[in-house]
Amino acid sequence: MFLDMPTISLVSLSATTILGLLLCFMWWRERSNPLIGWWGVAQLVMSSGLAFANAASLVEDPRLLVFGQALILLSAAIMWMAARQFEGRTLNPLWIAIWPCAFVIAAATGLIQTFDERLMAASTALGVIFLLAAGEFARQQGEPLVSRWPAAILLIVTGLGYLAWLPLTLTMPIQAVGEVYSSTWMPTVILVALLGRIALAFVVLAIVKERQEIQHRMFALTDALTGLPNRRALFESARALAEEGPYMRGGPVSVLVFDLDHFKKINDTYGHRLGDRVLQLFSQTLSDTLDADCIVGRLGGEEFAAILPGSTLAEATEQAEKVRIAFAEVAADIEGYPVAGTVSVGVASHDDMACDIGALFHRADGALYTAKQAGRNRVQPIESDQRSQFDDAEPGTYATPRWLSDGDGTAMRARATRRYRGSVDAA
Repeated sequence: MFLDMPTISLVSLSATTILGLLLCFMWWRERSNPLIGWWGVAQLVMSSGLAFANAASLVEDPRLLVFGQALILLSAAIMWMAARQFEGRTLNPLWIAIWPCAFVIAAATGLIQTFDERLMAASTALGVIFLLAAGEFARQQGEPLVSRWPAAILLIVTGLGYLAWLPLTLTMPIQAVGEVYSSTWMPTVILVALLGRIALAFVVLAIVKERQEIQHRMFALTDALTGLPNRRALFESARALAEEGPYMRGGPVSVLVFDLDHFKKINDTYGHRLGDRVLQLFSQTLSDTLDADCIVGRLGGEEFAAILPGSTLAEATEQAEKVRIAFAEVAADIEGYPVAGTVSVGVASHDDMACDIGALFHRADGALYTAKQAGRNRVQPIESDQRSQFDDAEPGTYATPRWLSDGDGTAMRARATRRYRGSVDAA
């Protein structure tokens, strides 16, 4: 099938311009991620370069072609920069400018004189830049973005496609800019390049949307002040591992429930800003002190909890004591104020991970109440066969903690779990 070069050029120019405008509009409307905006800018720069290249073919002016090819190189460099920024890496602006500038200097000094030489130089540079951009998306930063792989693959294919221009130029050379419209292979590669740009735009939108969904999920499961998993995330993690119950039977599990002592007094005395700092210090103490396989979270207010899979009551009590001592040290003096912050801890354990975690939390909370009644700043374990004082309480005399209740007030019946050390794991 014969492809008409003027028609293909016009279609490529128009489609690339519309694509760039749509991406820029979407970014301007949502301000979602700069990757969309920069990718749109790159398409507009690309369309400008294509316009100059087409004009050069019509008027047979090599200088316009050099300028157009430089803009196309700039467009690819902007996409490379956008990919790096999306992955959290920076790129010196000189690395963006060096590609088009080096091309213009090489053409102006006669280093690349003929049309074929300039075409091979530009296609080689484009291939290298797109492969560099593919490398950015292929970097695994611990973020589970499935869309990064289609982006990387498309960029690799695009880069290799530009490199494929080299043998085409050598075997079927185009001697002058005015002969472009009579080329037998140029319309095909222009069409393929256009399809690649359109596909990449859709993948860019997909990868940005996927990151937004993960971030929204993470925000919904993360306590904004401390950065720890919130109550919902804690029990979601517990329910998730409950599905592995048949494989986890026979191992112990322990629950720690923490309550910062006299926290209201700290807020009243030193203000809420310092109170927030106390909560942040305690959450950092939890993360630094407990083992990596522990599941930690903020239940609400000054209440925190941890699930310790594989830990016996003695081991969990030892871990809780380490947290208590460490927090007393860091909270003794905060920002020059004698806060003297302490924490009380209730510890409950079961010898089977398939136990009822909701009931285990209830027992740990009863042990915490005992620690509070005994003077605070202490760790209070409760043996598996030991009855809590709440076990004998009259109905209604002891309210289920608000963090251990569903929306309708019934007790949370989550089962044992394995690991949770951040909201992304539960997302």
